[in-house]
Amino acid sequence: MKKIVINTLKLTNFKGISSLEVNFKERTVIRGCNGSGKTTVYDAFTWLLFGKDSEDRKVFSIKTLDKDGEPVMHLPHEVSGDFTVLTDGQEEHLTVTRAYTEKWVKRRGETDAEFAGHTEERYWNDVPCSKKEFDDKIKALCDEQVFKLITNPAHFERQDIRFKRELLIRMAGGISDDEIAAGDNGFGALLGELSGKTIEEYSREINAKKARIKAEVDSIPDRIDERQRDMPEEEDWEKLQSEYRVLEESRNEIEGKITDAAKAYNAARQEQMRRLNDYNNIRIERKRLEGELQIAGTAEWREKKVEQNKLRNEANVIKDEMVYTGKAIDKLKADIAGLNAKREELIAEYRAIKARRLEFSDGAFICPTCHRELEYEDIEEKKAHMVAEFNTRNAADLEDNKKRGLAIRAQIDTAQERILKFGEKLADYQARFDEIAAMPIFNEDLSVEPSVDFSADERYVELKRREEEANALCNEQASVDTSSDLQDKHYAIQRQMEELKVRMSRRDIIERNNRRIEELKGELQAQNAELARLEGIEFTIKEFGKARMAYVESKINSMFKIVRFRLYAKQINGGEVETCETTIDGVPYDGGLSNAQRILAGLDVINAICRFEGICAPCFLDNAESINEIPEMESQTVCLVVSDDKSLVVE
Repeated sequence: MKKIVINTLKLTNFKGISSLEVNFKERTVIRGCNGSGKTTVYDAFTWLLFGKDSEDRKVFSIKTLDKDGEPVMHLPHEVSGDFTVLTDGQEEHLTVTRAYTEKWVKRRGETDAEFAGHTEERYWNDVPCSKKEFDDKIKALCDEQVFKLITNPAHFERQDIRFKRELLIRMAGGISDDEIAAGDNGFGALLGELSGKTIEEYSREINAKKARIKAEVDSIPDRIDERQRDMPEEEDWEKLQSEYRVLEESRNEIEGKITDAAKAYNAARQEQMRRLNDYNNIRIERKRLEGELQIAGTAEWREKKVEQNKLRNEANVIKDEMVYTGKAIDKLKADIAGLNAKREELIAEYRAIKARRLEFSDGAFICPTCHRELEYEDIEEKKAHMVAEFNTRNAADLEDNKKRGLAIRAQIDTAQERILKFGEKLADYQARFDEIAAMPIFNEDLSVEPSVDFSADERYVELKRREEEANALCNEQASVDTSSDLQDKHYAIQRQMEELKVRMSRRDIIERNNRRIEELKGELQAQNAELARLEGIEFTIKEFGKARMAYVESKINSMFKIVRFRLYAKQINGGEVETCETTIDGVPYDGGLSNAQRILAGLDVINAICRFEGICAPCFLDNAESINEIPEMESQTVCLVVSDDKSLVVE
């Protein structure tokens, strides 16, 4: 068991206490009226170790305030503690210090320093530590959460239900389902069905299966009733079958007659198709000859048309090139105008450089240190140096101006040469265009193709005659009886047969419905049996849950002297919900316990946690005046008692 003992705690300008040193014993009582600083001692203890007050808040007022509630500046704020750590007979002494200091910055050129915030300093055995180093040392001494649980009787109750339940179950050593099921065959069989699932997951699975089965069971009677309502009426099935055979024989006889008529119709149709094919062949031949005669009669016109299109295309290309060349010349002329403007600017710049004169300012020859005029030799030397620099700079500027001027002159010359070349090309284009435009064929009207007289060709006249004769044969209608009366009779018989089929098919519907009704009745019986089996499992799960609740509560409560925990609460619907309610003699912590009972409950919890974690630390009891007798504690205790004393009294 590790035991942490605080020997002394020193406060300097902490929450209104300018200076205080508290010497602690195994059981220390700090008395004082409200506002005298009892809780401040507790806040100083928690802030020293964790940078938080006793309410676990990081942000709270540490600094001393004046009568107007404003912080008093330029005061040091510090808490220092002297501790003894006992571990298996080994004793270690350590000193821990945390200081809250102001940062003041004096900016360049300012006489007064400015406030720039605060910083914290930490010391371990008087050695400065970074925040991480300090936190690691505290954690090695005791985990922060555990430390708060074993030093504050109210801290456990401030945690959420899940944290408290997990801590208690961990303290109980973990509770397995096998422990609960030991000696109960029903529970053992239940665990054997889990297949890797938890009891809660298996319960949800059973509930889901029951819901599905109940929905199925509820729907089966309606489905049976639906089948019965949709059941057709019984008929004389043999009579219907006999009527169907008579109609079938009549239909076959009519179909034979329709087949004979169809053969005659098909023969006439084939003859009609042969005539149409002959007509199309003659017409195609006539069209082909017509095309040949058209090509032969217009050959000269087409040759002229090709030549004319060629010349006109060339003329269009030349016009495009002339437009492009003209735009290029205009662009070059604009460029030359811009370059000439730049050249004029350079000339003006050159003249300005040439016109520069070196002038000496009034203070040019005054010593910057003693503010006296330089000696004659120094003045002459400085003048010579300034003249040399001036001439060098002017020469460089003139050279640069000249280079830029020559570059612009070269660009102007290049542009003018290109204008001459483009002008020559433009003249060549114009000469070729005039040459093409003067050709007679260029302007000849060839827009209409000349017509050809096909009647002058004997072959064309003969094909035209044969085409007209073949077309006349195609227009002749074949006289064939299509037997429309037979078709009408066939349709009427077929319709009667279909109606009989529909009526006879009802016999199969009746048989299928009867089979399905029997199947549904079987399903209903099987589903009811499965539902009963699942309800049996559900009952076993509920009984197992009750056994687990009793076992868990019993095992956990055995670790405490006066406190008992209610880990499951019954709901209005009879179900159980997980909770973690602290009670004494059945009275809930938040539902009737007095302040003294709450402190005693917290101390009982602290003793159990200390035994489990193997560590104890100073325990602060606020409002300890309400307790008649403090139970036996492994931990060092500090009782904060409200009294009539105006200032703190440490006993």
